[in-house]
Amino acid sequence: MLSRLQAINQMLIAVGEQIILVEVEGAGDYANCSAVLDAETTKVLAKGCFFNTDREVELQPDANGKIAVADNILQIDPVDPSLRIVQRGGFLYDLDNQTDVFTAPVTVTRILNFTFEQCPFTVQREVVARAAMTYQRGYVGSPQLDAFAKEERLEATADAQDAESDSDDYNILDNPDLAYLRRQTYRRGI
Repeated sequence: MLSRLQAINQMLIAVGEQIILVEVEGAGDYANCSAVLDAETTKVLAKGCFFNTDREVELQPDANGKIAVADNILQIDPVDPSLRIVQRGGFLYDLDNQTDVFTAPVTVTRILNFTFEQCPFTVQREVVARAAMTYQRGYVGSPQLDAFAKEERLEATADAQDAESDSDDYNILDNPDLAYLRRQTYRRGI
């Protein structure tokens, strides 16, 4: 696991800058790198990873019939595909009925936002690689450094996706289209 200071130092090393020995809030390079690191962490987590996705969570309406959505939720999607519900103004909103008042619980899949330090190592590595590339493009602008940063980002992203597939136990045979084909094959006795 990387600390925030280690991540920022990796970003600075990638652009040829001096490392920072002590975290100093609001100080030049630290503040710039920290802002980029936070933005890239949110971008990576918004895609939805195994560790930050809660499936089949039942949300209950409060006494006023409203369902509050926590600040750390990046995306929320009802499990029932017939429901057209979105997040609006800190509450769930029913697009079909044009109301934020619910009479029954709603089951959702939600993607949560975490701080950089709360992410698994492979995700941290992907975030740092993306942040270093973004920082380099925004503050240095070197085509040579950009090529190195891109190579590191691609490797880190591949490692993160590999770890994600191991954690979430993906299986191509769980695909609904393939399940249909398996049923047809079984019926024909092949």
